[in-house]
Amino acid sequence: MSKAVFSIEGFAAEPKPRTSQNGKRMLDISVAHTERRRNKQSGEWENVTDRDGNEVTLWARATFFDEQADLLAREVSKGTLVRIEGMPRLNVYTDNAGAAKASIDVQFASISIIPRASQGGSGGGYQAPPAQQSQQSWGAPQNVAQNSGFGDSFADTSPF
Repeated sequence: MSKAVFSIEGFAAEPKPRTSQNGKRMLDISVAHTERRRNKQSGEWENVTDRDGNEVTLWARATFFDEQADLLAREVSKGTLVRIEGMPRLNVYTDNAGAAKASIDVQFASISIIPRASQGGSGGGYQAPPAQQSQQSWGAPQNVAQNSGFGDSFADTSPF
């Protein structure tokens, strides 16, 4: 028995909502990956090409259903940094120019939205909320129990 697991992290393309014939709500989220390498002669980063000189871009698509599709439609937009994981299924097709192409459909997918700092402008993606003034700094202990029996370095309550 074997199990294949596929993971891709990148910026989402514009999510595509759709509805099945029996009324099931669906949302397709795609992420592209184009391998890049540094050109040793010029020092510049370049996209990897195949033998014919065409750029090689891998597309991975995951479909989410019903309530999860509704939630993700509100949370994910073009440019949102995501990680999609699941079982890969190869999808071979012919593009509009008649060239053979392939993509990966990620089945039984899970998705994570990866927070990133605001870049300014409208690049999409998750924007972390500004820190509140009343909160303590990161990593500062909040309620360390007195006389815990461990030199007062451990709290009696779980931090989770």
